[in-house]
Amino acid sequence: MVLDSNVNRPHPRGVSRRRFVATAAGSAGLLAIGGISSAQDDGGEFPDARLVSTRDFDAEIIHTLYTYRKRRALEVLLSDPEVHAVAEDMRSSYEAYDPYTNSLDAVSVQGSPDVEIEGGLDEGVVDVTAVDRRIAYGLVDRRTDSLAALTITDPQDVSWRAWEADDAGLEEARLRRILEDARVQEYADGNDWFPSLPVAESITATGEIERGGVIPIVLFVDEGEAITAVVVDLDVRNDDVGDVSDVTRVERFVEVPPHELAATIVPADDTVLGTVPSVPLERRPWYTAVDGGHRIEDPPEPFDRDGWRIGWDDSGAHGVEIAAEFRERPVFASLESPVTFSGYGLPERDGENTLEWFFPDGESAFSGDVLVWDVHSVGVGGPGLLGTVTYPGGADRPAGFRFRAHYQTGARGAEGRDHRSGYRFGQSSHELATEFWEDGTVVPIWRRQGPGFGTEYAATIADGVSADAETDVEADPGAVVDGDASENGVPHHSIATVAMDVTPGTTDGVAIERSDGAEWTTPETEFYLVGEPGTAVRFSNPEGPETIGVPLEDGMEVVVVRRSAGEIPGAQRLENREIETAFVHPAQYIGDEPIQGERVVAWLLLEAATARLPHPTGTTSFETQATMRLSGY
Repeated sequence: MVLDSNVNRPHPRGVSRRRFVATAAGSAGLLAIGGISSAQDDGGEFPDARLVSTRDFDAEIIHTLYTYRKRRALEVLLSDPEVHAVAEDMRSSYEAYDPYTNSLDAVSVQGSPDVEIEGGLDEGVVDVTAVDRRIAYGLVDRRTDSLAALTITDPQDVSWRAWEADDAGLEEARLRRILEDARVQEYADGNDWFPSLPVAESITATGEIERGGVIPIVLFVDEGEAITAVVVDLDVRNDDVGDVSDVTRVERFVEVPPHELAATIVPADDTVLGTVPSVPLERRPWYTAVDGGHRIEDPPEPFDRDGWRIGWDDSGAHGVEIAAEFRERPVFASLESPVTFSGYGLPERDGENTLEWFFPDGESAFSGDVLVWDVHSVGVGGPGLLGTVTYPGGADRPAGFRFRAHYQTGARGAEGRDHRSGYRFGQSSHELATEFWEDGTVVPIWRRQGPGFGTEYAATIADGVSADAETDVEADPGAVVDGDASENGVPHHSIATVAMDVTPGTTDGVAIERSDGAEWTTPETEFYLVGEPGTAVRFSNPEGPETIGVPLEDGMEVVVVRRSAGEIPGAQRLENREIETAFVHPAQYIGDEPIQGERVVAWLLLEAATARLPHPTGTTSFETQATMRLSGY
């Protein structure tokens, strides 16, 4: 792999990475490099910096940015003594990261040293305040590992309502039911707590309880020295209130919280605060851009840019739904993300496609411990982090833009303050974006920030091993090291879906071809294809020159089915419970329906092999992408 000189080179397999771990005598520390970054101009601004696009680096380098560089940027930020003093005092914390051009990493850490919880079941309300929450923003120069800019906010109390009794009373009844359980009482009695209730009950399953039969509820418990998560599974198959089927106490919301990472770092002698510029608002990570919240800049609807006309709508349950035309001819009647699968405690994979691996019986029973079908809807939480990123054209590439959206519980409003204050266990965080380029290239992007339920299964591969232990997870991503959290071998694996109603220059039906790397064939009926080197599919206008080509990277999958009003994404999943509860995997829609000359939906399945990441959740993000190319427009 060839890396740009502006990106730190990852160490090859077999060469130890530097580790910064606490010792009995103190901490092994980072070397702080002082001075002003060459990334800024004489006025302390950063005029050439912009968010990295998929055309700036190849996919491997972008992967490196979100893994090795994200971790390193956090370490550099935390090595400043002023930031270190704030971070090490936190009891909960949250990090954000965005790579910029001009050799800059935008990074932030936020959290609070205390929490106040008021109310309870008898009061009918639970209010939470993160006391003296602060945010440290930094711009790190990748060439020197030095801070080019630094801002630390003043302490601010941030409050939100974690729960309020509703007229139906079902949530209250469920909370009372779980508090009757002796295992829950062991942790909750005598301590303050606040709940995180499910927002999409019908999309969770465990190994023993089928889809829709289990509801996870999380209690965040203030135990004095630490705030822990008590995860309670309710079996609701026979009773809407449910019976407690499992209780787990989780000590960390992510495997390496920033405040714990700070404890392993010896800070530099002198701060750069006040000697380097502050971090401009537009250069801060989008996850913490305004008062610790997400940056939301609603684009007009529709809008025209770089040869594209984009219509969009955030009112559905499938993420932001995009309709696209290129050079005044149709491309997608809809482009959306109906679901992300987050599976925990999976068995080791043995060459199966994702349908066979996740659902080996061909039905809805999950092969692992817990599976969450994350639905990207306004009701669940989003779209937060909404807006467009402009990429000016240059000598080496065309102009383009990224349409960016994000989903997690409370992503758009104040309800997400718990997550961004560091109380984020059990909330999967998905960035769903698409780049559109002036030369007709389209790049769907999915980034998973974590943690979901990752820390509940982290012991599967790392029980008794420090977070920075040198394990060659790339060599054996399913390895189990003295773990007892699960009998299965893969602690976490995610799959994001991109569903496209393809209209290559026509809305009257398409011609479809697929390649196995050696020759192109014409499938007559619906199909499911697993990508290997050289495989691809293409959708063409039978009466014209327009074509949408989709190369399939190794492991990427595509499902092509005839469009049906009774199937997702044509049917809005949460508006029809029967469609919702019947949906398991897009391959279930495959039958003998003809597809040539018909309107079809193409599902791309993008995988996150998170066990291959070099750092644990909280210091690593997984990004994956597909590339489609238009011709004949």
